[in-house]
Amino acid sequence: MNGVVGLETPRRGLALPAPRRIEREPGRAFPRVRIGHVPLDMGRLDEVLSCIERLVAGGQGGRILTPDVEQVVLAEDDASLREALATAELSLAGGAALVRAARVIGSPLPESRAGAAWLPALTGLASARAWRVLVVADQPGLAEWTACALRDRYGLLAVGVAAPGVPGDGRGPWVDRLIDRIALTRPHLVLVSMATPTQELFCQYAAARLQPAVLVGTGMALESLLERRWMPRRRWPLMAPVRWLRRSLTFVRILAASRRWLRALPA
Repeated sequence: MNGVVGLETPRRGLALPAPRRIEREPGRAFPRVRIGHVPLDMGRLDEVLSCIERLVAGGQGGRILTPDVEQVVLAEDDASLREALATAELSLAGGAALVRAARVIGSPLPESRAGAAWLPALTGLASARAWRVLVVADQPGLAEWTACALRDRYGLLAVGVAAPGVPGDGRGPWVDRLIDRIALTRPHLVLVSMATPTQELFCQYAAARLQPAVLVGTGMALESLLERRWMPRRRWPLMAPVRWLRRSLTFVRILAASRRWLRALPA
C-alpha cells in the first residue's frame, strides 16, 4: 500500500515551471516574447488599437503583421520573412495556436485574442474615425466581397482590389503598378490577405511607398469581417495532410526548443 502511495505525484508537481522571458526593445510600444524566430507584441486590445490610431494620426504609417503557426515554421529557414516580422511596428498573434503556445512556454499574452478576434474591433475604430480602407487579397473575389461588407456593416469608405499575381518575394513591375493603384485612393488602412511569405514581404515593400497608410497583414482572418464564412471553390492537393502533419511536428519542435531556451536563461 505504501509503495503504491509513494508512486503518486503531488498535484502541484504536475504544473510545469513557467519561465518568463520578455524582450524590451528601445522605441517599441510593447515588450515582446518570441516563439522560435517570430516575435509577438504583448499589448492588450485597447493598447494595440491606440497604437494603431497613433500610427495613422501621426502620419508615419507602418506595418501590423499577424503571424501564426505557418509563419513560425517558415521563418526557421527564411531570413527575409524573419526580417519582415522583426521590423514590423506590431507583430500580433494571428491565431489561437500562438496564444496557447505563448502560455505553454510561460509567457502568456495579456489577452487571449487572435487576429480574427481583434480585427472587427479595428474596423470599428476605422468607422469611428472615418478612415479610408482598402482591401487587397490574392483569392479571387475576397477583396471585393470584404469591401462590400465593410461598406454595408460599418459604413466605411472601402475599396477592394484583387491581387492574384503577386510574386513570392512581394516585388516586381506588376507589384509597383498595384501599389500606385492603391496609392491613388489615399487609404488610412490597407488590409492585406495573401499567402505566406508573400503577404509579409509585400507589406514590407509597399509600406514605404504607401506612407502614411498602415498596412495590416490579416491572412484568412479577413473572413472575420464577413457575415458568413467565405470559402472559395478549390481542390485540396493529395499531399496536403502530409504537409500539415510535417508542419505541426516542426511547430512542436520549435515550441519545445523555445521553452528549453527560456529555462536556460538567467532570471
